[in-house]
Amino acid sequence: MAASTQPLAVIAKLLDLSERRVQQLGREGVIPKAERGRYDLVGAVRGYVRYLRDQASRAQSGVADFATERARLVRAKADLAEMEAAKRRGALLPADQVEDAWREVLARLRARLLELPDRIAPLVHEETTIAGARSLIRATIAEALAELATLPIVAAPDPAGQAGGGDGAGAGDPDATAGDDDQ
Repeated sequence: MAASTQPLAVIAKLLDLSERRVQQLGREGVIPKAERGRYDLVGAVRGYVRYLRDQASRAQSGVADFATERARLVRAKADLAEMEAAKRRGALLPADQVEDAWREVLARLRARLLELPDRIAPLVHEETTIAGARSLIRATIAEALAELATLPIVAAPDPAGQAGGGDGAGAGDPDATAGDDDQ
């Protein structure tokens, strides 16, 4: 029997566990202990494999493990506390307000892009070179993007409790920016 026993360090390395965890499993009866600081090699491997199988079957069958459920609860409470702190700092916004703000940004962008051909066509027509037309188009697009970048976006629920706040530019009305292309 002495030949098949191994020191704690060897068992820990073989099972890819810390020495402390091997000792814990020994106290729990998962890994049989041969003598002080030494463990039966075959028994340790079999015991640990059996332990892992039991853990896996419990996880698949949905049997609640108190320690696991408690850890989930603690994690969930910590997440809620972090979100509340971020909300108070102003670093976390409600999803519906963010969606409303993006909807308003995209509506403004769409409206601005749809008006570009009407603004640029007469100017491009007068250009005599491709490079001049390209430069004119790029300058007009840059101007439109700069204008959009400076517009304040405010998306908060209105007093009636409906989404779509802001400056009334039509973010809440899907038909407000629909042009000739019906999109």
